[in-house]
Amino acid sequence: MATVNEKNTVNGHLTERTITVGYIRKPFSAYQVNEYYSGVDRTYVVNDRTYALTGSGDWYISAGASDDVLSGADIPAGNTEKLVGAEFAGEEEYQGIAAHHFVLEAADSNESNANVQLEGDFYLAIDGNYVLFSHWMETSQQGDFVQVYEVTEALSSIRQLTEIELPADMEEMVSTADLPFELRLPLPPDSGFRRMIRYESGIGVDLYFLTTPKTSIDDFLNFYRDLPPTDGWTVSHVGHVRLHEDDCEFTRECVIINKGGTQVVLYYDGAAIRAEFDWPHLYSPLD
Repeated sequence: MATVNEKNTVNGHLTERTITVGYIRKPFSAYQVNEYYSGVDRTYVVNDRTYALTGSGDWYISAGASDDVLSGADIPAGNTEKLVGAEFAGEEEYQGIAAHHFVLEAADSNESNANVQLEGDFYLAIDGNYVLFSHWMETSQQGDFVQVYEVTEALSSIRQLTEIELPADMEEMVSTADLPFELRLPLPPDSGFRRMIRYESGIGVDLYFLTTPKTSIDDFLNFYRDLPPTDGWTVSHVGHVRLHEDDCEFTRECVIINKGGTQVVLYYDGAAIRAEFDWPHLYSPLD
């Protein structure tokens, strides 16, 4: 597990964020918790899916195990790009791990008419050659403008994390991603889940993006024109859709399909299917 703390102080005003990253190599699972002044963003990679919950409550779910969650911790380099001039200070232990210690003494330089001072240090594991701890602070001053930018990264719980699970308040995202298939939404053969978005402050429509074998738009529409009632689903409209916020109203013909109180608008752009679960029934056939 790695924790990265960033502090940016401009003329005495501090903004700060802390990124915590944990991961297991095989089978790959991971998480990133990004805490900042206005909220917390969380991303989890579990069972070959990536789940993200933003501080504003938006959901982003995608197929595949994204390793972008590791980018904030810059594993194994440990955010040491500013410390290339650090000098070897000796061998020491960091959390019981044998390491090389490198130190960059405070030094002044001039960049774009500003006075810049950079200092810091880091510990590099002797076995494995990865950064265990790094810290650097850059102070810039030009006239009345003073900025201090400081980054600290520390590894902890090394080789101790055995399982990563979704937090309780994100567990619903799993069944939501599977919903089109659990409801047996009629789709062309070999269609599958790609990603899903739910906006907390949106219009109440869940957006699903589905993979499907490439076909023509006419063949896609004909699949639904010829579809008999299936598992409770009926096709109520093939054509343009009123009040559609994207392009079903004017640009292309789309499909409205219903099952009980559930309404879904489907359209195909030549590469993927977008399925909009229109829970509030905002859309209707455009005659």
